[in-house]
Order: sequence, then structure tokens, then C-alpha cells
Amino acid sequence: MKRETFADVVELSGVSYGINNGGGKHSCYVEILRAIHDQLEAMLSYHGKVLVLRLDLHLDGFSSDNHELSRFIEKIKRRYQEHYRGKRMGYVWVRELERAKQQHYHLALYLDANKIQHPAKLINWIEQRWQSRGHPKPFTPKSCFSVINRKNDCGKQVVFKRLSYLAKTRGKGYRDENVNDYSSSRIKAKDK
Repeated sequence: MKRETFADVVELSGVSYGINNGGGKHSCYVEILRAIHDQLEAMLSYHGKVLVLRLDLHLDGFSSDNHELSRFIEKIKRRYQEHYRGKRMGYVWVRELERAKQQHYHLALYLDANKIQHPAKLINWIEQRWQSRGHPKPFTPKSCFSVINRKNDCGKQVVFKRLSYLAKTRGKGYRDENVNDYSSSRIKAKDK
């Protein structure tokens, strides 16, 4: 991850999107902004409506890798497929370490909104499972989810700006060289 921007907007696929960067005070990684955009667009190419859910997951102690989170995302995906009959689940996560001694993760999930209209039960399940692994209760931000219609460009703009917080450079880079600061699903957009 090299390219940073202090700009208030970023152009992705020919469209300008606002960035939550504190009015130019904070820089964001363009690579993460692209992942947020591409996975949202890919999900919207398959589903007319997408539910975007934001959570923060804290570990009980420092980990030199991201295996715990990767395994947990697989469990969320299985739950979503089995319980909600969802075919695909998009996601983007970032690893950050600031003042605490252990890292935390910001996570965004992209779900078929025709299969799940409100995430309360899924959030409860995630909270219980994460805590059962010995970690603190996940933090659920206020207004933690949005439902975006494929044709609602304004809705995409709002969600992208909110998720752009994940791309901030602050808190990243405190890891071994072979450990990632972020990852995302690899859903390819459906051919038109």
C-alpha cells in the first residue's frame, strides 16, 4: 500500500466519491478506497439491493497475524449462507493499532438485502460468537447499516463516504511485513 490521498474526493470507475478525511486533515489509502468501491459495485451487479453493515472487532490481546479475523469471517459467511440463504457475501476489513496494545479491526459486510432486511439478529450472533472466542464485545456504530438500491447513486455516495473512514492511513502499518493491513472479498462484477 503506497498511494495516499489528502483529497476530499477520489475518482473510481469514472465517478467522483467524497472521502471522510476530516476536511483534508487525514490521508487515506487509495487501494482501500478502491476495494470498498469495487466490492460494493460487484455486489450491486448481482443484487438490486445491498445491506452494508459496519462493526468494529477488538482482540483480547495482540496478534502478529490476522488468522483469527479470517476464520471468523468464514464463520459469518457460513451463518449468512445457511441461515439467510445468501449466495455471496462481500466484505472489507482493516487492521489498526493506535494507543491500545492490541490491534482492532474495522469491518464492513455487504449482504443481499432481499435475504436480510435488518441485521439485528446477525449482529447479536456476531457479538455472541466473537465474545465466546474470548474477545471483547464488538462495537456497533450508531446507524451501523444502510440498504442501498442499485440505481440509487446518492445512496452509494453516502455509504462510500462513511466507509472511506476504513481507508485512513492513521493506525496502519504496525505489523510484520508479511501481514496485511486490510483485505476484502474478491467478488467479480457480473457481466452486463
